[in-house]
Amino acid sequence: MSRRRVRVSPSENPRKRGNYLANLMRRCLLVLLAIALLWGVSFAYPAASASNITAVLPFNVGPRHNNSDDPPGSIYVSPKGNDSTATGSKDAPYASINKALAAAKAGDTIILREGTYREEVETRIRKPNITIRSAKGEWAIIDLTTYKPGHNEDSGVYFDVDSSGSKLQCVEVIGGFYAVCMETKWDWGNPADRKGASNILIEDCKLHDSRYDVIKVKPNCTDITIRYNEIYNSGQAFAGKPQNGEDNAEGIDNVNGDRMIVHNNYIHDICSTGIYAKGGATDVLIEKNLIRQAYGAGIMIGFDTSPEFFNLSVNPHYYENIRGVVRNNLVIDTGWEGIGLYGSRDAQVYNNTLINVVNGGRYHSAIYFGLTYQDWESYAGRPANINPSIHHNLVCQPESIVRPMIEIRYANELGGMSALDGNPAMHDNCYYISDKTATFTDLRPGSILEKGSFAAWQGHIAGDKGSLEVDPALDAYYIPTNPLCAGMGINISLTQLSLPSSSSITTSAQPSSSASAVPIDPVGVSPDSSPPIYTLKQTRSIVPGQYRDITEHEWQDYLRELRRTARESAMDHTP
Repeated sequence: MSRRRVRVSPSENPRKRGNYLANLMRRCLLVLLAIALLWGVSFAYPAASASNITAVLPFNVGPRHNNSDDPPGSIYVSPKGNDSTATGSKDAPYASINKALAAAKAGDTIILREGTYREEVETRIRKPNITIRSAKGEWAIIDLTTYKPGHNEDSGVYFDVDSSGSKLQCVEVIGGFYAVCMETKWDWGNPADRKGASNILIEDCKLHDSRYDVIKVKPNCTDITIRYNEIYNSGQAFAGKPQNGEDNAEGIDNVNGDRMIVHNNYIHDICSTGIYAKGGATDVLIEKNLIRQAYGAGIMIGFDTSPEFFNLSVNPHYYENIRGVVRNNLVIDTGWEGIGLYGSRDAQVYNNTLINVVNGGRYHSAIYFGLTYQDWESYAGRPANINPSIHHNLVCQPESIVRPMIEIRYANELGGMSALDGNPAMHDNCYYISDKTATFTDLRPGSILEKGSFAAWQGHIAGDKGSLEVDPALDAYYIPTNPLCAGMGINISLTQLSLPSSSSITTSAQPSSSASAVPIDPVGVSPDSSPPIYTLKQTRSIVPGQYRDITEHEWQDYLRELRRTARESAMDHTP
């Protein structure tokens, strides 16, 4: 991707010659300050292409080191164990995870010794507050790529409706209808009892090669936390088919699960969408994730849900998503939109960076306002998006992209359907497409703008003030070095960096025996079959020899100084 630069000599502006050297020295000092604050950032601008993206990220994604001690009284399982003679002790472990689960009481921890477990049925947790995790410093694999007759719809790990409070930690799960599933009584026939598995924690896992979704959150499965996982290769049921994002196999599929938190995950090679939260999912937070190579969308706030899965007592208008927050995510290489909004209410989308998105060329836009049809049922609500707040995002596209930066859809079906009610609240976003002019589209009758310019878009919605169409000059951390874009895109002040003393990216965990797992490393480290831990490359700190977080105050001071210098620089170059 080429960069455009305009150089103005002080000789072109005689009125400013006297200030030139002082301003130059101030800018040099600012650069040194930025280097000190950002710990040795490389200012090479990564092209918006998967093959060229080798930069490190300003937050950790993927599984962390498994350094936690095994709790006293844990139940042990080992591929070398014996179910007939087992007591569950470290010296007499079970061979089968399900045998250990049958022996466990509520609140027990089951420790898996290193190796692969091929039980050919799902690992089903039926009791509350059960933890399944690998032994300290080891790595266990649950492999359900083959299954017993009649178990083709089994999940790798299945949280039953009575499993609330349970955890899955530091484990690899391969295969299954879903790799991980949270069950619900929503459609069991008793409207008075629709409880689902809730307060579930999934962390530091590798989950992949599921036949459909990797993680399935069913209705009324609330307070699910999914963090520090690697999630990839969904949709093995569709293997061999041309991939266009239209098959139903998400990375994370949440249907009406409130208060889900998804952060610090590396989600890649997804058959359809990386993450969506729909069906009325409320107060969902999606942040600090790297989503790469999804054939559908990167993230969807809402989408399209069958009407029977909505809770009409709290959501009578059938909103697909309520008060969803999507912030500080890096989305690279998607076939559809980077971020889409469908039937959402009060969504917040900010400080996200989108690179080479909607590259399939057929559908949607980088940031997209879409329609929800809800099975075309006459009684469904099919609401437009209402009151979205979209700011401080950064979209960086290669010249090959033909779709708009933003599109608001309209359709004539069902009496006419609009994807947005009113105008969006937008400000301080950065849009850039290499060697081309960005376009913006609004298809609503009476408010049509087709492939309009950025200036036309701002006038059309009477908003997006403070936004720019400019090359952000992304550095190796995907932070803009163009001071006009300071604070846009993924934002260090949100990530609360905690840097290790390592001088390079590290990868650490136990080997995997799965031949089908092909993890893709986003940071240029030679991939192996172990769960990766991606950390920042560090070369210096503010205090020599010490490593600490950048505080919010320091970051805001830095941004203010960048903006002030940009303003003064612009004044200096005024003819």
